[in-house]
Amino acid sequence: MNLAVARNVYNRIMSTNTGKWGLIGSLIGVIAGLGAIVLYIMINFVTEYLLTGLTGFSPPRSGIVSGTSFYHFSSYLSWMFPVSLVIGGLLVAVLLNKTAPEAKGHGTDAAIDAFHNRGGKIRRRIPVVKTVASALTIGSGGSAGREGPTAQIAAGFGSFIADIFHLNEHDRRIAVASGIGAGIGSIFLAPLGGAILSTEILYKRDFEVEALIPSTIASVVGYSIFGYYTGYRTIFTIPSGTVIGFYHPESLLIYLLIGVISGLAALFYINVFYGITRIFEKAKRISPYIKPAVGGALVGGIAMVFPEVLGLGYGWVQQIIDGNLGLFGSNDLDIIMVFTALFVLKVVATGLSIGSEGSGGVFAPGMVSGAFFGAAMGIPIHILFPFISVDEVVIVSMISMFGGASKAPIAIIIMGTEMTGSYALFIPLMLATTISYFVSGNSTIYRSQVLDRSQSPAHADEYKKPILDEIPVYTAMRKDYFSISRNSTVKEGLNKLRESRTKGIVVEDDGVLEGYLSIENVPSPVNLNDPVESIMMTNIPTITKNDSLHTALNRLILEPTGKLVVIEAPESRSVSGTISLSEIADAYNREIRRLKESSRASNNGIR
Repeated sequence: MNLAVARNVYNRIMSTNTGKWGLIGSLIGVIAGLGAIVLYIMINFVTEYLLTGLTGFSPPRSGIVSGTSFYHFSSYLSWMFPVSLVIGGLLVAVLLNKTAPEAKGHGTDAAIDAFHNRGGKIRRRIPVVKTVASALTIGSGGSAGREGPTAQIAAGFGSFIADIFHLNEHDRRIAVASGIGAGIGSIFLAPLGGAILSTEILYKRDFEVEALIPSTIASVVGYSIFGYYTGYRTIFTIPSGTVIGFYHPESLLIYLLIGVISGLAALFYINVFYGITRIFEKAKRISPYIKPAVGGALVGGIAMVFPEVLGLGYGWVQQIIDGNLGLFGSNDLDIIMVFTALFVLKVVATGLSIGSEGSGGVFAPGMVSGAFFGAAMGIPIHILFPFISVDEVVIVSMISMFGGASKAPIAIIIMGTEMTGSYALFIPLMLATTISYFVSGNSTIYRSQVLDRSQSPAHADEYKKPILDEIPVYTAMRKDYFSISRNSTVKEGLNKLRESRTKGIVVEDDGVLEGYLSIENVPSPVNLNDPVESIMMTNIPTITKNDSLHTALNRLILEPTGKLVVIEAPESRSVSGTISLSEIADAYNREIRRLKESSRASNNGIR
């Protein structure tokens, strides 16, 4: 009995979109939050026992773990950096090549690829393997982010739950997209930005709007779980007493320039990252079992002089925001040169860590690189324009640079404000990030992104042929339409209009079209006892039943009543039905589903 009740409840939930995505979104959010916690703990564990254990070097921490006090370098063994990274690289290579080679690289891109090219299918072992491999890469000192793994964890669970609930291919893809947003929104404690990111990150110039609601649910749940563990704090903490905001309209010219430079910096990041990746891809003589170790050794060599390139790098950004610039040099010129070098070297270290077939995300390194570059710009800008602080330039630069590199400017703007807790810079962020987005063109750090929905295999059936041109009106029209006789009173006509809940009804006698009663044409005042024919339209909006839905749609766009009367033939007065936008939309969706089912049957060898 209890099982029957549970099954009945489940069927009721899954019978509506609200219930279905409420349940699935919540489950994805739970895994996103728990996955973020597991990855967070594992990275800290590997860092403590591998990087810090071997070298004695402990990097600064960001605001999320109360790392807001000034950091000082303590004694460490810099020559051991390559050792830590080589060990991490060897372990990652063995793990990935033995279990799941497709988990190499940055996880967000793999999840995007699954959405477009794999029908939303992700192997079940991928999230687990990706978590361990990324923890080893980042914890040993590799320059990578933790958002890619969490995105792939949640996206992989979205694919898994699609199997459990027997979802169709369309819904599987939506579940995967929701997982991407939930994973990133959780790990960054930025639920709104994560939700929007799920719709935006799949394309360079488009949105997957259907993913917004399930992703919002998943992202909020994931954020709640991860935040409960870490504390509901922002990734970066603005020191008390520090005033950050937009108070001078003339500063928009400076932020416009920052946007242009950030767009160029985004292009540098993309080209260097994939340039290094291609070098490793072409290095066929190097065994895949040692490529991550080679990349790690090179990163370790850089870190011997510039340890700031190691790991996530959030702590260094926190030190900049805290004003601890003396950590990077003794005078302004030295500090500017160090930050410029750190920008270049952080980008190179990221390419070496991930492009060498390591594992991790590109989001965090992109943000940190942008912050280094912003600090290099912020010092001279603050000297010339004292009303713009170095912190403000750093925040705007890191958001606008990655907004351009990721081709997800709206989501990144929102995430940036959530990560810093500062909405006062929203206007400068909007300007600079938009400029960066256009300056960087179609170049993107996510190679699996496509230009728009028309270029995605997920929507190929919608663009393969003009669907509405091939569907005749009679297959979609409403046959049980509302009508009234021309001899009926105006009062009866108005009552019929209210009953129809539309703007117009057919006026006919014995199936012969006489006119059209539209609420738009009812005069005021009107005599309710007059016959309907006294106020009905004689210029009737009609379409024949054999016309295409595309023709009907074009006419409806210009028709204020929102309805067409379907007649048998061009010169006929015989009414067959009515059609409105809702009937066209229903017919369109039915045809899309039919085409997808037909495609799946064909791929499975069913004829």
